[in-house]
Formats: sequence, C-alpha cells, structure tokens
Amino acid sequence: MSRRHAVLLACLALATALARADPDSARAMGLKWLVQTQKGDGSFGGPQGLDVQATAAAVEAMLAGGMTKSPQLGRALSWLANAPGSSVDARAWQAAALAAAGRDAKTLAGILRDERNGITMVNGNFSSGMALWGPFPGYASSFPDTALAWGALRSAGVSYTNDTTELTVTVLCHTLPHQLTAAPWSGAWPYALSQNGQPVHAQNASLAATALTLYELKKQRQAGRFFGGSACSKASPADIDSAIASAKAWLIAQANGDGGFAERNPQSAALEASSPSASALAVRALALFAAEGDAAATTAVANARNWLAAQQNPDGSWRGDPFVTARALSALPAAVGTQLTDADNDGLPDVVEQQLGTLATVADAQGALANDANARRGITATAFAAEGTLGQPFAYTLGAGGGSGPYSYTVGGGVLPPGLSLAANGQIGGTPTGVGSYAFDYQITDAGGATTLVIGRIDIAPLPEPAANDEEVPIPAWAQLALGGALLASLLVGPRRRVSG
Repeated sequence: MSRRHAVLLACLALATALARADPDSARAMGLKWLVQTQKGDGSFGGPQGLDVQATAAAVEAMLAGGMTKSPQLGRALSWLANAPGSSVDARAWQAAALAAAGRDAKTLAGILRDERNGITMVNGNFSSGMALWGPFPGYASSFPDTALAWGALRSAGVSYTNDTTELTVTVLCHTLPHQLTAAPWSGAWPYALSQNGQPVHAQNASLAATALTLYELKKQRQAGRFFGGSACSKASPADIDSAIASAKAWLIAQANGDGGFAERNPQSAALEASSPSASALAVRALALFAAEGDAAATTAVANARNWLAAQQNPDGSWRGDPFVTARALSALPAAVGTQLTDADNDGLPDVVEQQLGTLATVADAQGALANDANARRGITATAFAAEGTLGQPFAYTLGAGGGSGPYSYTVGGGVLPPGLSLAANGQIGGTPTGVGSYAFDYQITDAGGATTLVIGRIDIAPLPEPAANDEEVPIPAWAQLALGGALLASLLVGPRRRVSG
C-alpha cells in the first residue's frame, strides 16, 4: 500500500470516528440499525432470550429519537403489549415502556403489584408489611428488581391500599440499612439483601443495583411519595435524601478516565473496563440530577455520552446487540429541533432516512419493515391496506373486532395520510394531500368498554400522468411541395437593398 493510500484510509477512518462521536449522528445511525434489525413480528432479539427487555429498551430509544409516529414503534408496542414477560425485570421494563408511550400498562403493573414479597427474610429474621421483589415471583428479594417494580407501578399509575406506607417502611427498614459504608463501596448497594452464609464478595456493591435504586429513589422523592416519620431508626425524608446524595457521589466515582462507567470487581474491588450497559444505566440515574443543575452530575453525564458515541460500531450498533444499542441510544440526549424533522410525515425523521438511504420526501417507512414472520395479523402486522389517490376523495370504513356494538374508534399511534381523518364511527374520509404509505394503529372500544388495538395502513398513489399524444397529423403531398418551394425561394432570394433616386 502506498503512503498516499494509507493517509487517505487514515483520514477516512478518522472522519467515520468523528461522525460517530457526534451525538446527533450517533443517534441517527443507531436508530437506523434498530430499524434494520427489528424482527417481522415487531420485537427486537435480545441476548439469552431477553426479547422483552430489548424491545422495551428499543421503544424508549425510538421515543427519545423522535420516531413516535413510525410503524416500527407501532409494531414494537403491539408486540410488547402481548408479550408473555415472566421475570420481574421483564414485566417491569415492559410496563414502563408501554406507559412512556402512553399505552395502558395497568394490567402488567397490577400483576407486579400482586407478586411482591410481603414477607422478607434478612439474616434469618423475618419481617412483614414490606414491598420487595426478587428475580421471579417468590424468589429472594433483590434491589434491582425492587427498584424496577416500583418504577413500573409509578409509571403505570397503579396504587393499592397502604402503598405509600409500604414503600416508605421498605426503604427505611431495608434499602437504607443495606447501603454500604466501607470504602470503596461507601454509598452503594449490593445486588441482594444480606443473608446468613452469604459469600463476602456477594455483599459488595453493584453498579447496576446502585444506579437502578438511586434512579427510583430520586423519582419517588420527586413525586412526593415518601411520608414524613420514622421507622427502624431512620427518618423520612431526611435520611432518604442523605442516602440519595451518598449514592450519587459513589456512582459518579465509578467513571473511568475515558468517561465511561464500569462495575467494580466484587472480589478485588478494582474498577473494570468501561462498558456501554453500565454507562447507560449510570447516565439514566445521573441525568435526573444534571437536570436540576448539579455540576458534578452534569460533567459525568456529558463525559459518558461522549464515550458512548465514540464506542458505536460503523454499522450504527453498540456491540451488535439490540438491547445494548437501545440502552445506549436512550442514554444520549433526546432528539430536538431539526433532528425531529419528518418532511414526509411517515414517522421516520429525515436524519434517519438519510442513514437508511430512503427518500425523505416520500412516506416510505413501511418499506423498511421486515417481513411479517411470526406476526399476528392486526396485532403486530397490518390488518388491512387501503389505497387512495393524491387529490382524490377517499372513504374507508373500519371493521369492528369482537365484543358487542356499538363501537367507537380512535387513532392510537402512527399517522393517517395528511388530509384524512378518522371519525368515531370508524369512517375514514377526506382528500389525501401527501403521497406514500402511512401506517397507524387504532383502538376499537365496544359497549362494555373493552378495547382492541389494530394496525392498519393506507397507501396514497400519485395522480397518473396524462397520456402523451405522440401521433403526428399527416401532411398532404401538395402541402409538402408548397412548403418545400417556399423554403427554396427564401434561400435563393437575398435581402433587398433600398435604392435612393
């Protein structure tokens, strides 16, 4: 390889790295990769069967990236609403993502509420009246699962008798007493509650447990969910605020020199290499403090975001993993301004379409969808596809599902073609003003209040071009001779000069 070629390749590599290091470019590239890797049924494949967690994370990433009206988001939400989440963290992420998108998550959150551990054992001693969760229903309680479950209930707006009391007593009697005090763990939480015979290294801190617990304590505090009073020699909210401050300081200290965050080795206590997952969880928690003007949190968040952007693969992913990619995208700043521009109103921002190589002036987001393998018609795939023509009156009547009439219809997500609207009786009408394929989901409500969510699509074609009239009118022979003679005469006779007398 010549020196010139080597320099050109180095410059190209540097330009690519700089493009990925820009948060806006990183977000657009990451969303492009998610669009290209979404499964036909609307889900995103996670490692070791973590499809629910990966799809929930992808929903959060698409919401933050401005894909709120995209068919990709509609499919993901529909799959997520019907997914059989079994573990506590799967259901918790699932409910939180649905709630963030404005979908009903009360049923899922209600299941989590009823799966809480009302009786808890710590070091051989039992206590009741608590609200803790383990990895699965009936399993020993852990701090990450407890924080995620409380977050799901909060997000979905699910309450129950004495929930504020249970939350406050649980925090005062279990969360705060388990916060570590010895260096280098001071301010952090371990993964699980301490038990007799537990290995020493299992009692050391976990960045994931600390970041998730800190995030939820801060959110609950912002919502005013803790009552004033005391329990287990701890006072609310003073001791809770002190614990939050200590956890925040510990979390900030878990950043490497490169700006990324990492877990500490539970046995050696050494800070490990930065990882996208740890960095994303740290940013999620610290961003709450940065939004309040906390200088240390603001610096840590900015450094971590820059590190995350620089770690992006050339294909737009992080580690080639949908879950890691979606979590990293959610940690980047939310799209604003021109990053949200969607000229063709198909749900894909123009910056994402540029990465995909699709037309930003034609509603073609449907073309980026994978096939409908493993999809359920109407639930995670299109139930109907109607066609219309630009500038021509359009009318279509939606059909009802089960239940008993009369039915009412409302648009849930996505977008109708510009110029069309949906009436409560299921009539779609109007005159289309935009060309393309528009995906949307609509909710059918029967007389009993039962609802069904259905996915539909309307394709608007351009007006046909008027037929070109290429036929020539024949010229009679005598006319051809006359024209030829006139042309010859004009060539032979030159311009006349005026002679003055």
